[in-house]
Amino acid sequence: MNQTKTLHSVFKLIFWVWNGTFLGVVYLWILPFVAVFVMVATLQGDIELEFTLTILALIGVPTVCTVIAGRYFRQRPVELIRLFYGVEAPLFLFCLVRLFIFRELTPASRLVLSTILICIAAFFIELLWGYFGQKHNKLYQFLSGIQLATHSLMLFTGFYVGVFLFYYAVPLAVILLRGFFSFQWLTELWWSFTHDFLLSFLILTILFAGTATLFLGMPSAFVALYIHSGQRILRNFSAQYGRIRTAQISLGVVTLWIVLLINFSHQPQGLAFKKLATIPQTEQQKQELLAQSPTIRKGLVNAYLSAYRYLGAVKDSNSIKALYQNVFNLPQPLLDKIQNSYNQLISPFLYQGDLDKDSEKAEKLYANFFDCSIQKGERLAIQYALKSTAILDEAKAGLLNINQKKVWLAKQEVNVQEQGDWAEVEIYEHYQNQTNDVEEIFYSFSLPETAVITGLWLGDTNNKATRFPFTVSPRGAAQKVYNSQVRRERPVDPALLEQVGTQHYRLRAFPIPPKSLSGEQTNPNSPRAMHLWLTYKVLRQDHQWLLPKLGEKRNIFWTNSTERIRNHKRIKGFDQDWLEMSLATSQQPLKSHEVILADYKITAQPLVQTDYVLPQGKKFAIILDTSRSMGNHQQELAQTLDWFKNNILANNQGDLYLTAPEGNQPQFIDNLQQFQVNQKTFYGTLQIKEMLRQFIQLKGNQQYDSIVLISDEGSYELSEDKTGVPQLSVPLWIVHLGSLAPAYEDGTLKMIQNNGGGVETDISEVMKRIATTEKLTQNLANSPQSKPTVLTVADGYGWFMEKNTEKPTNSQGFDPIAARLLVRGLTQKTSDQQLTELDGIHAIAKTYNIVTPYSSMIVLVNDEQRQALKAAEASQDRFNRQFETGKEQLNKPNNPLNTNTSVPEPRMIFGLGIIGLLIIVNSRKIR
Repeated sequence: MNQTKTLHSVFKLIFWVWNGTFLGVVYLWILPFVAVFVMVATLQGDIELEFTLTILALIGVPTVCTVIAGRYFRQRPVELIRLFYGVEAPLFLFCLVRLFIFRELTPASRLVLSTILICIAAFFIELLWGYFGQKHNKLYQFLSGIQLATHSLMLFTGFYVGVFLFYYAVPLAVILLRGFFSFQWLTELWWSFTHDFLLSFLILTILFAGTATLFLGMPSAFVALYIHSGQRILRNFSAQYGRIRTAQISLGVVTLWIVLLINFSHQPQGLAFKKLATIPQTEQQKQELLAQSPTIRKGLVNAYLSAYRYLGAVKDSNSIKALYQNVFNLPQPLLDKIQNSYNQLISPFLYQGDLDKDSEKAEKLYANFFDCSIQKGERLAIQYALKSTAILDEAKAGLLNINQKKVWLAKQEVNVQEQGDWAEVEIYEHYQNQTNDVEEIFYSFSLPETAVITGLWLGDTNNKATRFPFTVSPRGAAQKVYNSQVRRERPVDPALLEQVGTQHYRLRAFPIPPKSLSGEQTNPNSPRAMHLWLTYKVLRQDHQWLLPKLGEKRNIFWTNSTERIRNHKRIKGFDQDWLEMSLATSQQPLKSHEVILADYKITAQPLVQTDYVLPQGKKFAIILDTSRSMGNHQQELAQTLDWFKNNILANNQGDLYLTAPEGNQPQFIDNLQQFQVNQKTFYGTLQIKEMLRQFIQLKGNQQYDSIVLISDEGSYELSEDKTGVPQLSVPLWIVHLGSLAPAYEDGTLKMIQNNGGGVETDISEVMKRIATTEKLTQNLANSPQSKPTVLTVADGYGWFMEKNTEKPTNSQGFDPIAARLLVRGLTQKTSDQQLTELDGIHAIAKTYNIVTPYSSMIVLVNDEQRQALKAAEASQDRFNRQFETGKEQLNKPNNPLNTNTSVPEPRMIFGLGIIGLLIIVNSRKIR
């Protein structure tokens, strides 16, 4: 009797001591220092809702169990210990493990964890209400069947979890026993007793007695309680309904669970790697692979995100081996067997492959097969994985930030100052950060070919008098300084505006100040928003002033609440677009412009519809991009080729060059009429440089007047800046079906400009520009007057350049547009572009404050930045712009199953849990 009372007293002591500890941890530590940050991060979309629910469960478990124990089990110590070891401790440990160890769950890991939760819930229900079959009605008979099913899984789960914990309980027990009988702790304990008796008592009771009851007692108690509970329900059900029915339900449930586990444990990356191991050669083979795209996509994404979905790889899992080696010093063969058995036990949480190599392999295969960067094509899946591990992405807005809603466009104002047939447009925007981190915004946009950007400013307020001005700098130097400032630590305002195509620009601004938390102590002088101004000059087209056309945005978003103002008037009615296509103009006639800039005269002559002609007697090479993304434009491609056949081939010649992905051979087709778009399978990935190499390889001695490359917007982020661009002696025109390319690497852009080519989205415009340029050149050749060079035909004007000996004239603001065309002309004249020549071209941009392919605008705010820019501008590589794909270097989580560290001393066991909490708290507070 006395032994029973003593045992009951121990049960009560274990329950209430550990409940007091749990409540103290959750209410004095986790709630104020962890839960608040997790909930805020969830509301902002930085981490998944599942984390917040787990935190709330972590707080709620000891609270609810304490209430239930105090109300129902205060005088029932056996039920108290069942509640503690069967419900509270497993749930508390489950929440901690879910928060700090598990990442994005796979189907297999989700099945295992869900089963454990179901079994804990079933045990809790049985603890409160017992066996449902004791009540004789249909509802309780149905519930008793459910109870049998869950308790059948409970038998299996209890054994599974018990075996798992046993791997750690045995060495931990040895560590504690060795530490205890070494008696080294007595010296420290005596010192503690003599200096702080209360602290010493807490250490003695919690660290030794408490740790032993929880970590050493839990495996055996959990297994015993769950197996006993499962057996009790099975016996009761068998007594009521018979053994056969009991066996049918029990074995059926366990069998179904095993089948599901085997099915979910199959990892898809192996099949994807196998299917893409051989490069398809025939159209049928390509079509068969394309038909299996969903399966291939699933496998490649799983391999790429393996570090975020699995605790580790089978081949890297060695933590148990290291633990048993340090504790028991067992022979290597036995250690390998122990580790292998452990790996089999936790196989739902292990990756079957190489985490690092498979991730790189999947990234490359994805690009080659889907013709898209995996970070761009699967950004939602990657963002979910990052949120599941609470890992921050880079400060720089990359591919993962496309269409992210982090910075709100609070106000946008557009004002147009008309100057006859041209105008100066000012765009003002006010940004408000919706996160607690500094953020970068990114715009990729296009302007008409002859438009020119003339200004860029940043401000902490909307006061123009205090805004920070721009500097026109060599493109490489400006990029280098800007990128050095884009960091989360000590962020300082810069902005960078670059020309990355014949019509395309890239605008970035950083940092948008973070939103302040409620009650947060902030410096009243620190900026809370960012203001940006951009100006450009543009010629009138079709009685409209064209506005920038958005290609891509990162981190920035707008809503119906965004204030929109046009020429000082508030407008409403759109929230999906960044800007309208255009603004209306007054009916002013087009006129000629002559501008003298230094040693050159630039002339713009308006053209009417009758001035445009189509080619006659020319020979064209048509290069067709056959990469996978072109399959989305088959109808447009067919219309493009049909127009060319019907309108050009009658009076000209045309040869077709079909490019091919890696491992396939390109084709030359001399009879364009026979080619049928619907018979071609578009497969793989190709870049402009590779397509031009294939063309040069196939053309042999064939001579052409112009080359037309038909592609779509392409995949700029897959380009490589490691090899040179093939040089062509005739103009290269690129027709982008759908929309223009967001950017070109500098070598390609240089080649397009140097040989007098260009880019369009319609092949008819290309043909008109080629023929009309030649017509204007012939007219000049027949003229007895001076013979300027025809630069191009663009935006309704013919553009001419000639040497000049006259004094500069006052062009009343048209100078920047003329300077933009002069840069184009000088680029064509100096194809080698030595550093001295580039400096001369840059000097024009700096004189007239314009952005060109060689000169960018950068906004700097302090002397440190200005000194860095000065040094960069003096370097030999000041025009060498780094190739930026937007790819982010992801921070991968640690592998908890791979370790070379030693086993901690006994006095550090309890401290490890505290350190774990500190780590997670700090990771949340960074946000």
